[in-house]
Amino acid sequence: MRILNAIHAQGIGGVDQVFCNYTEVLTQNLSRGGHEVALLISKNGKENYQAKKIFKLRNFSQVFDFLHLIWIAICFRPDVIICHSNRVMKWMRFLPLKSVAVNHGISFKNSLHCDFVISINQQIADLVVAAGFDEAKSFVLPNVIKIDQKFCEKKLRSPGKFPVTIGIYGRLEPRKGFDILLKACGILQKHGRDFRLKIGGFEVPGSYGWHNITDLAKEQNISEKCELVGTVLDKKKFFEDVDIFCVPSREEPFGLVILEGFLFSTLVISSDSEGGKFLIKDEENGLLFASENPEDLAAKIIKILDNPEIYSNLTKQAFLRLEKDFSFNFLSKEFTKILEKIST
Repeated sequence: MRILNAIHAQGIGGVDQVFCNYTEVLTQNLSRGGHEVALLISKNGKENYQAKKIFKLRNFSQVFDFLHLIWIAICFRPDVIICHSNRVMKWMRFLPLKSVAVNHGISFKNSLHCDFVISINQQIADLVVAAGFDEAKSFVLPNVIKIDQKFCEKKLRSPGKFPVTIGIYGRLEPRKGFDILLKACGILQKHGRDFRLKIGGFEVPGSYGWHNITDLAKEQNISEKCELVGTVLDKKKFFEDVDIFCVPSREEPFGLVILEGFLFSTLVISSDSEGGKFLIKDEENGLLFASENPEDLAAKIIKILDNPEIYSNLTKQAFLRLEKDFSFNFLSKEFTKILEKIST
């Protein structure tokens, strides 16, 4: 089977990471079974892919890019196109090619233009089917990450001797809940708890950005406890300095950052978003707090500070869950099954 793995705009967020994961699994594993894989990326795309064929859209205009896609289809003759971005999904209305949309969030409208749909969780898959899409052509395949290390036990720094480091990173936008964590840290401050807050992130177009973070820190009187580190490129280094990683998202369909916390043996406290509830069983492999509730988040952080003996067991169980259900090996097996159904 000839497979074209396609994305339009690339960045450093979760969608691009999933595209990279699919690329690695497809090129390293599926190609051994006779599949030929090519990539379709934008002109500013990365060059460090292992795929032998890489096509680039020029981004001059949508019309020009669509015509370029037709030329690419003629040259490569794919049996299936895997679509990771809305623009590519929309173009599938006009191309007589078998296509698979990968739904990364609840905005799934454009995925209905494709022949098959992969959703990253059951909630999104249910919405797709409720919109009239054929259930037999809808699949659920959660995101995964590359597991390139063994579990390494990590102990919570003694709150009485060293300030505990709380971490967060992601897109700087309201739905990621940075303000919720900052308010929770303000509550910790009022309770006399010592801590450092390590904040990583990157701005996206819009009015929300680093100025909002600094303003919120001032409001909570915790500016001197905050370290703003910008875009997090070295995840391992970031997590080595973090004791508790918080994911206070108002909306989180999956949460790759939660898996990254699992990988680096760091306790994760997440809101009870869809992604949070899917990945974390409360008090078994992490902690959940009520969404939009900084008081509850602060209470969960205090619980860990007061009971450091449970830290290692929670992170160990998180790593075991990661190995079992969210590895590249799991993705390879499940995607092979999906391709077999698509090709029949």
